[in-house]
Amino acid sequence: MRSNCMSIKNILLTALCTAALFTTTVTQTARADTWQLDSESSVLNFVSVKNDHVAETHRFTDLQGSWEDNQVSIEIPVVSLDTQIPIRNERMLEHLFQSTEYSVVTATAKLEDDVLMAMSIGDSVPIAVELDVYIAGESETVSSYLQVTRLATDRFLATTTQPVIIDAKAFNLVAGIDKLREIAGLSRIDYSVPVTFSVQFTQ
Repeated sequence: MRSNCMSIKNILLTALCTAALFTTTVTQTARADTWQLDSESSVLNFVSVKNDHVAETHRFTDLQGSWEDNQVSIEIPVVSLDTQIPIRNERMLEHLFQSTEYSVVTATAKLEDDVLMAMSIGDSVPIAVELDVYIAGESETVSSYLQVTRLATDRFLATTTQPVIIDAKAFNLVAGIDKLREIAGLSRIDYSVPVTFSVQFTQ
């Protein structure tokens, strides 16, 4: 009887150890397939043009995101807006981004993982990506053209090769832009907004 109890105990112990090892392996594999956006190494800028010929560059200082299973998802907290002028930040957050109701701008896209993961360190390829962009309650698909470089085994860089154009009319942002123009006493602010970015993903 004692021998049988010991055998059952050993079987149970072996089963538990195997289950724990399997769970750890699966978890590590899942983590290995997930890439995180490196906020400190990533930048996003956009340009506003007022009175037809005065262009100013603005940026968001906080980018967050992940890349997993062919899917890239990026979130931009709108409070990280930096226009170099605090009162302008406040006005844009209120009238354009409606930050009290919509705290983030998001962009999602599908990538060809197999092609990118096959790249050697130092390889660089151009790709076209359709971005599903969500701004202040409105969602639209916009085209982007990127250069993707594998910097290391565990790091990729993606940079726009031409500006991504955000159409204020498509995102229902015209009223907000017109309000900003009125407050600032300007004759015109363009409704087409060029956006450029350089983002890095790491494991």
